[in-house]
Amino acid sequence: MKITMVIVLYKLEPEESKTFKTLKQTLFLQKEHLNDIELILYDNSPNRYEFDPHNYKGIQISYHHDPRNLGIVTAYNIAWECAKRNGSQWLLLLDHDTELTSAYINEVLNLTGISSEVTAVVPKINSGNMMISPMFSNALRPLKEERPVEGIQNQSVTAINSGALIRVSFLNQIDGFNTSFSLDFLDHWLFYEIYAKGYKVLVLNVSLEHELSVMDYSRVSLDRYKSILESEMFFYRNYKKDLYSPYRIQLTKRFFKQLITVKNKEIAMYTLNKLFSMLREPNLKG
Repeated sequence: MKITMVIVLYKLEPEESKTFKTLKQTLFLQKEHLNDIELILYDNSPNRYEFDPHNYKGIQISYHHDPRNLGIVTAYNIAWECAKRNGSQWLLLLDHDTELTSAYINEVLNLTGISSEVTAVVPKINSGNMMISPMFSNALRPLKEERPVEGIQNQSVTAINSGALIRVSFLNQIDGFNTSFSLDFLDHWLFYEIYAKGYKVLVLNVSLEHELSVMDYSRVSLDRYKSILESEMFFYRNYKKDLYSPYRIQLTKRFFKQLITVKNKEIAMYTLNKLFSMLREPNLKG
């Protein structure tokens, strides 16, 4: 089974990436599998880092520097094109700060007999003491709800990009990743499409650690929050339309909470501004 893997880097040397470090400690030791692996390091940093793929024997590694910093969608689409040329059956998506484990790598390398209805395979992802992925996608506040357990998910779920293994044939069917989501909510769109097209997700019985800074408003700049909110609104307006009206109510509650608890009041004011624009819209029908 051939796999193309892509690690998206930003302002971090490849060999300082937690993901790359743990790949060296896990995947690179699996000598019998390395001929079937293509690893792409896609660097969105302003300046190119020195990295020599020839230092690593037995595995195909390429380093791409793109100072335009067009988000992750460009990196993913280039990796998808590489996967097609390589004849890979799966594309593995990775951020630069996911801590991979031997248990996870062994599961990925030994996937056999997977039903054709399964187009994505994901681990459980923890941030601190909280499981943040996967989550059921029929609720606006899934972190407050019950989490999926391992196995094939008949009920629709969503998962974060990092650690997700996606069938290349499915990406071919949907013509790659949606450029309307350059960074935020690309994962929500992807897993929405999986279930909209009648496919399913397999959750592995392994867990990974991943730092999710967007959960903490004290660490999110106003510009970053604007990007998140714009993508979030676009997703519910154009895809999860059945949740759009409840989403507007939730956003109202978010504004009041931000007004009280978030130090940077510009974030709350931006939420309020977007609320006013949304309240002038008619209700959307799913």
